Amino acid sequence: MRYARSSVRRSAVGVYLALAAQIATFACLVVFERARGEALARHVARLGADPAAPGAAAVTGAMTWFAVLILLVAAATVAAGFSYFAWLRQAGATPGMIAIAWFVPVLNLAAPALLLHALREDAGLREGRRKVWIAMLAAWWASWLGILFLIGSRLPVTGAPQGKDLTGLGVPELAVAVLAALLCAVTVHEVTEARMSARPSGIAPRLKLLPALRSLPRHTYPARD
Repeated sequence: MRYARSSVRRSAVGVYLALAAQIATFACLVVFERARGEALARHVARLGADPAAPGAAAVTGAMTWFAVLILLVAAATVAAGFSYFAWLRQAGATPGMIAIAWFVPVLNLAAPALLLHALREDAGLREGRRKVWIAMLAAWWASWLGILFLIGSRLPVTGAPQGKDLTGLGVPELAVAVLAALLCAVTVHEVTEARMSARPSGIAPRLKLLPALRSLPRHTYPARD
């Protein structure tokens, strides 16, 4: 049991590091966009799709850096996702539960927050702490949905505006992303510490999502007095 609990804490540290890397790479991309994005977008728009056009070589280096930043952001985001799912697994969620909560369309608009709430209650949630936890959880989930909406609204659907910018990402998107990452780290820390201090009952952990998604069954992990 001591090994299992230490695994939860190590997984939480992995989440913190992955979130930090995600925000760092995202911030670099936003800085690049603000510093060079508009000029590069205009230049690329003038060149069209012809890599042999006069002046194409002048932007090759900058566009290479832009591509590298995009790849780094994508890699850091994937790493953060895997780290978070690994932590959920160590915290008591089953692989099937994680898959259902996060990857079933429509359901995943609320189920991940419900799953996290179930893990927190499972570790013992005192009534006096409940309001703080609910507010923390709601703020995290709202900020997560907010950054998804902001980034999704920037993605080209019928074609990006020519000559305007490269990604459309700016300070508002970065600010919401930082808030979402911080709140994610706070909720992970809250659940991790609660599970580290809980007294196990000997009953094997198992979480199942109820059809109505109103609640999840809890283990018998009473909180310390």
